[in-house]
Amino acid sequence: MQDINLLPQSEVIEQTKVKAIKLSTILSAIFLVIVIIASGYILFLNNKTKQEISVLDSEIEGYRSEINSRAAVEVTVRNLDKKHKALQTIFTNQRKYSKLMEELKFRKPETLSLDSADFRKGKININGLADNYIAIADFINNLKNTSFTGGIKGLEGLFTQVSINSVNMENSKNKISFFIVVDFNDELLK
Repeated sequence: MQDINLLPQSEVIEQTKVKAIKLSTILSAIFLVIVIIASGYILFLNNKTKQEISVLDSEIEGYRSEINSRAAVEVTVRNLDKKHKALQTIFTNQRKYSKLMEELKFRKPETLSLDSADFRKGKININGLADNYIAIADFINNLKNTSFTGGIKGLEGLFTQVSINSVNMENSKNKISFFIVVDFNDELLK
């Protein structure tokens, strides 16, 4: 047997439209609920991430302040280390440089004064004042003289080379300033 549909064609189309609208409404509602749930989850994760970032930022700031507070200690430690090394060098080389200074004193003419001496390995930079150019020449010749007898025995050949860097007339003091570099044999001072 065959079903007979007595509904007019327009009514059938209308019912199909209503069913399609109901189905699309249900699907839209389900899609809307899924979008709302997904959006809520994304917002939850976003807020959670912001909180974690905030906690990490505060930890980082704490570490920065800790580092900054230790900067002064680090500078102090570095300065103390430099001073310690300088003192250690002085104490290990004190006897050696004392001999060197004594030998310089023996070879220096009386009309000449030494203002400063800067020691480096095997070299000494000397600044000083002299009454005349002859005193500077005598000092340089005494330093170069390997048979100098007025100094410490065994240190006759201590000074190996002398270089004059500058000689200037100091009108205000009526003296002559000089700067020389003296190479010396470090082995003789041990």
